[in-house]
Order: sequence, then structure tokens, then C-alpha cells
Amino acid sequence: MSNSRSVSIFIVFSSLLVFILIVQFESVVAQSVTDEQKRAFPSLKFGGFLQQQFIADDAPNSPARFAIHRARVGVVGDITDRISINLVGGYAEPPNNTPRLVNAFIDFDIDPLLQIRTGQFLLPFGLEGPQPIFLNPSIERSNAIRRLSTFTMFRDVGIRVSGRHSIVNYAVAFVNGEGANQTEQFDPKDLMGRVGVNLADNFELGISGHLGQYRPNSSLDNHEARYKVGADVNYKGNPVFLRSEYIFRQDELSTGNSREMHGGYLLGGYKFSENLEAIARYEYYDPKYISR
Repeated sequence: MSNSRSVSIFIVFSSLLVFILIVQFESVVAQSVTDEQKRAFPSLKFGGFLQQQFIADDAPNSPARFAIHRARVGVVGDITDRISINLVGGYAEPPNNTPRLVNAFIDFDIDPLLQIRTGQFLLPFGLEGPQPIFLNPSIERSNAIRRLSTFTMFRDVGIRVSGRHSIVNYAVAFVNGEGANQTEQFDPKDLMGRVGVNLADNFELGISGHLGQYRPNSSLDNHEARYKVGADVNYKGNPVFLRSEYIFRQDELSTGNSREMHGGYLLGGYKFSENLEAIARYEYYDPKYISR
């Protein structure tokens, strides 16, 4: 955990000032045409969202302040009935409020059993990682999940295949292993994926895995192995909803030792109405070093 104990009062005014400015670029179609003809391509939408926060920090020389946590805009939509694009940029992205490319991928809808995505995208590991942040019920991913992630912005560049059959869904990605907006440094690639099983309409269990390599020291050419495994459960009930994740991660070190980390969270919520809900989350994170 961080040495400076700070309290981030995540009072999000516009926790989701999701202003989804939906501007349709669709062609004007005559009233006499059929429904199929009305679906003109390309069909693109322009939108975005804003997250603002108030931070009170007990660290020295750190005054209470308002801040823009995230500000994103982009274009998403269908090129054909089988091909879609997602291009999103962040004008302000944590932790340093710097502009970054967020999403840049193309989806190919081949079959319910086989969907292909290529470009820079959210990686299929766990629940919070691959979920767009504006859909996260607690506004921000847990500290434990962020510390256990090996990728900047939970994204990387590569290719992903996914699909669904009956109660089973899967997603597998083959990526550079460097994270979002990073240049690949060596040949071995990372492999990761998740398999989920819907035991009931609102209840899903999932397991995830990640195998890869990384450079412990960016100034050296050697690289070491790392792996990560996880389990998750998600109950989307109404009015009560629950979700939880556990992740174990191990990084081999150039010294011959290894670094092990594990952690997770338990989140619960209650919906009082369509527009009002209460959420509580407990999380923990435990890093440690192991000598051989």
C-alpha cells in the first residue's frame, strides 16, 4: 500500500455525468422503404462522459481540491452489419490527467460462438477489468484490482476472440504485454482469458488466467515470467446485487526471487429505485516477496 496515507473522498458530482451526446450520422431514409433498408451504413455515434471528484488529502502540501478524473469522447458504431468500430480518446486520464488513446479497435461479428476484436481494447480478465468504467457500480475500480493489474488502463494491443453458447461465455486475448499506448519491447506475447458460466439468469461464476513475460528493468534486455489467476462471482439481483473478485499474481524477478501479490473485494448494493441505490465495498491487497 502507499506510504502516504491519504483519503480520497470520491465525491463524484458527475460521478457519471455521462452526457452521451448521441449524434447520429445515419443517412436519411424515405418512409416507404423497408426496415432492412432503413438500417443504413455506416451508422456512427459520437459520445463521451465526464467524471469529476473532490479530494481531501492529509499528505503535506496537498490542499483539498476539485479535479477532473476522466474526460473522454469518441466515435462508436457499425460500418456494416458484421463490422463495428470503437475509437475513444481521453482528454484527461488518471493518474496524471494526461491525454491518452483509450480505445481503438474493430469488431468482427462472425457468429455467436466467434467474435473477433483487434486493436487496443480492455483485456478479458475478471469482472472490473474488462467492464467500461462508466458501467462500474462504484464509479472506480477497487484499489486491489488496480494494483494487481499488469496493464496500463487495463488495456493492451492485440487480438481477442470471444463467444457464447448456452450458459457458457468465453474471451481469450493474445496481446503485446506492454499495456495501452506502449511500444512492444520483445518478442514473447501475453495470453489471457476468462470463462464464465451463468448458473441462473442473474448469477454468474467466472475464472481468469494470464501468462506472460515482462522486463523487470527497462534499461536491461532480459525478461522474466509472470502469471495471474482469478475467480469472480456476480449476482445482478433487484433490489440486492453482489459481486466479488479474488486475484493471485506472481512476478519472477531478475534477482532469482519472486514477488507474489493477492487481493480482491466484495461489493454489495441495494436499489431503492431506478435512480437511487446504496453501495458498499470491502477490499484488501497483500504484496510480499519470496526468496528462493
